[in-house]
Amino acid sequence: MFVVLTGLLVCVIVLTFNTGYITQDARDMMCKEALANGALTNVDGGDYIFNCENIVTIKLVRVLGKGVHKRTYLGEYGPGTKVAVKMLSNSSLIDQYGVDRLKMLMTEILLLQELKHRNILKLLGFCIRGNKFGTGSLMEEGALAVYEHGEEVSKNISFLTHLPLPQRLDIALAVMDLFIYLERSPLGSMGMRDLALRHFLWHDNTLKLIDPDGDWEEPPCQGRDNSRCRFNLRCVDGRCVGSNAKANLQRVNKFLLSVLLTNADIPALQRNTAGPSITQQRGLSALKKLILMLNENFNHPQVTLAWVRQQLVDARSAL
Repeated sequence: MFVVLTGLLVCVIVLTFNTGYITQDARDMMCKEALANGALTNVDGGDYIFNCENIVTIKLVRVLGKGVHKRTYLGEYGPGTKVAVKMLSNSSLIDQYGVDRLKMLMTEILLLQELKHRNILKLLGFCIRGNKFGTGSLMEEGALAVYEHGEEVSKNISFLTHLPLPQRLDIALAVMDLFIYLERSPLGSMGMRDLALRHFLWHDNTLKLIDPDGDWEEPPCQGRDNSRCRFNLRCVDGRCVGSNAKANLQRVNKFLLSVLLTNADIPALQRNTAGPSITQQRGLSALKKLILMLNENFNHPQVTLAWVRQQLVDARSAL
C-alpha cells in the first residue's frame, strides 16, 4: 500500500508541473495502474464537495493557523457553513532543511483518501492546478485542500473537564475506537510520532484527529531479543509487534485519558444517597482499575487499546 501511495504522490506532482492542470488524458495515461488498484478514485477531487471548478466559491475569512509548511484559513461556504482551507505557507517548495512542502500536503491528501473514520477530520475536496504557491489566493494557489471546520480545544482544556462523566466516557470511547482503527488501518499499524491535544479539534460533538501522519512500520528489533522492544513486547520477524499501538495509547493517556478519567469524581458517585447499584459498582470498579493500570502498570500485557476500550464500555454502561 505504501508503494501505491508513493506512486500516486509522484503521479500527481508530475502532472502538476508538466501540465499545470490534471487532464483526463494525462491521468488515464500516467495513473492507470494506481487507479486500477482503487487507491485514488479521482485525483482531481471530483468525488468531493469541492474541486478546482468550485473551490473559488469559498470566502476566506481569516487565518486560523500558520506553520512552517502550511497555512490554514477559516472559510465560509453558503449561509453559515464553515470550512478550513489549507495551502502552502511559502512560495518556496523546499525549506531550509530540505523538506518538500508540496509533498507534505499531497501526502496528507492521499492519506485521507485511505483513512476513513468518524474521528478523523474529513477531507471535503482539493485542487491541484499549477505552480504558484504561498499566494494566499483561491484563484491562484497551485495546491489547496478543504476540510471540515472544528474548534480548538487544546487552549481550553477546562471545556472537557466540565463535561458530565458519561459524555467524557463517550469521548474517550470514540478516541479509543479511532486508535484501534489506526492500529488495523489499510496502511498497517500507524504510530503517531508527535501526538498531543493540539492535533484534535472539536466537531460534531466529538474530538477529531487532524493531520494523521506517523510511522507505518513497527520499530525494528533483532531475533528474539525482547529487551530492545519497549513495553515488554515480543520481537517477531525483526519487528516489535504492537509497539505503535502501545505508544499511541501512552501518549493519549498522558494528554487526554488522564484528563477525562482521573478528574472523574468517582467517590462522589459512590456516596450517592441511594447508594450505587450492583451494576454501577461494577462500572466504577472497572473505571478505577483502568485509571490504576494506566498510571501505575502501563507495561502490563493486559493494557492494550482493546482492553482499555472494554473497561470504558463497562463503566459507561453502568452510568
